[in-house]
Amino acid sequence: MKQGVDRNNFDLIRFVAASMVVLFHVQMLRADTTLPFLSLGDVAVQAFFVISGLLIVQSYERSSSLASYSAKRVRRIYPAYFFIVVAGSGLGLLITTETIAGYFGPDLFQYLAFNLAFLNFAHPGLPGVFAQNPLTSAVNGALWTLKIEVAFYVAVPLLVLLIRRTGPIPLLVAMYLGGAAWLLACDYLAAQTGRQVFIAIGKQLLIDYLLWRAFH
Repeated sequence: MKQGVDRNNFDLIRFVAASMVVLFHVQMLRADTTLPFLSLGDVAVQAFFVISGLLIVQSYERSSSLASYSAKRVRRIYPAYFFIVVAGSGLGLLITTETIAGYFGPDLFQYLAFNLAFLNFAHPGLPGVFAQNPLTSAVNGALWTLKIEVAFYVAVPLLVLLIRRTGPIPLLVAMYLGGAAWLLACDYLAAQTGRQVFIAIGKQLLIDYLLWRAFH
């Protein structure tokens, strides 16, 4: 019974957080600052990451081997993720302002290649889709969270090992300092080269994203 109650509690938190994300995105895409949802997006995304962190570590510790853990993570995320990316590119054909020939060009295949590799920031939009949105032409802006989740899938075995050896506080301090150094380096490269892609690269890990939001 307790396991069922715990699962239902997580489902409720996820439902509330998902609703907050929807409201936040509606406001952002409308460029409407009068609605009271501006702070909801960050809170909801962080809630998702906290829940995922707990469940992923539990999954790792219950797995019989690293291979078993890896297989469970791939099955958990990639089939649905693959479908969302490919289906989104197909639905884009229905609303694009491009011709059919123009749509099925290099931009489409770059979108598929980058997004299927979790590099959404490198090519977030499809040709002629949402080009008039006031904030972004990204087809599915929420996909940026998946690469962070996958990065932590990969990092969890190492993080668990390091926590057992050093304790959580030294590791958290090292992660914070490393993240700050990475963010500063990317900001410096963006300023020196004028290439905004370094700003995007600088905030791809969760700790760097939180630091970027805190200081920009």
